[in-house]
Amino acid sequence: MSPADLAVDSGRCLLDLGRTEGARARIGEGLALLPRARDKTRGVFRTYEARSLLRAREVEQALVVATESLDLATRIGADRCVTLVRELAPAFTPYRQVDGVPEFLERLRPA
Repeated sequence: MSPADLAVDSGRCLLDLGRTEGARARIGEGLALLPRARDKTRGVFRTYEARSLLRAREVEQALVVATESLDLATRIGADRCVTLVRELAPAFTPYRQVDGVPEFLERLRPA
């Protein structure tokens, strides 16, 4: 396990424990450590980041991050990452009034 993976996994655990700030810091650290060649992993990590932003009620930033993750996953054919982004839909649903959220939710609908 690389230092990037360890940092992000630690962040996910903190997120599960409700420690959003610590989770965001660890996920950010892991993203910074991730080599550019690991785009598929980057998409997964960005999805975790979006989840942490949603828990912090930073909806606009979560939308940006989730959209970037979805775009990357779609471009490289990372089905697992696309699935992870789709799993964020229920968390975005209460924020339909935020600009861009309805369009994002529409993109997440299965074809």
